[in-house]
Amino acid sequence: MFKFDILVEDFFGILTVVPKTLALALLILVLSTSLGAILALIQQYKIPLLTQIISIFQSFLRGTPLVVLLYLMYYALPQISHFVLSLVGIDFNPHKLEPVVTVIVTFSLTLSTFQSEIIRGSFLAVNYGQIEAAHSLGYNFFQTFWRIIVPQAIVEAIPDLMNSYMVILKALSLAFLVTVVDIFAQAKLLGAMTFRYLEAFVAAAIIYWIICGSLTYLMNKYEARLRRGH
Repeated sequence: MFKFDILVEDFFGILTVVPKTLALALLILVLSTSLGAILALIQQYKIPLLTQIISIFQSFLRGTPLVVLLYLMYYALPQISHFVLSLVGIDFNPHKLEPVVTVIVTFSLTLSTFQSEIIRGSFLAVNYGQIEAAHSLGYNFFQTFWRIIVPQAIVEAIPDLMNSYMVILKALSLAFLVTVVDIFAQAKLLGAMTFRYLEAFVAAAIIYWIICGSLTYLMNKYEARLRRGH
């Protein structure tokens, strides 16, 4: 029979890892967005050779399940790190690489391919007439980019980035496969301690619901404010 007291106990037990999970998701969002912006700029201005390499890179990441990439990086990243660091004379033990590093690298690389499309769309949403006006005022490329394009592109991208943050937050449940404890992993561990998995997973679902519902509310308020501005 379902026990409400165990649900409450598991709920507060899972809350202990919520700050860590939120911080990890935020770090991945920042890294994937930064890398996505670089990819978007390279594709936007069609830089020779790099554009073709990025297209292959994106095709591979989009066509491979995240769980496969996570396992692939879990076994490959320590060896890659050892090889690269040995080239500069640094002795690195690949077995000491923390699994959370693998999660951060894998998620950031994978999500950067999707973030690049968000960034490109935001750049294209900027009215070209404003760019021409900036050029007529004597702005150079970098002044136009940082003062005209970037501020408006950020406003356009924020709702999609908030949605990406929720996607990352929920996708981090896969991190348990490489021993990183997030909300889902904590629920599974608590369920294993009492053999009451149903209560633990219900508690985890409620916490995910509260977090994503709060973020959705904030995003809707932001979009409403933007509409009023227009």
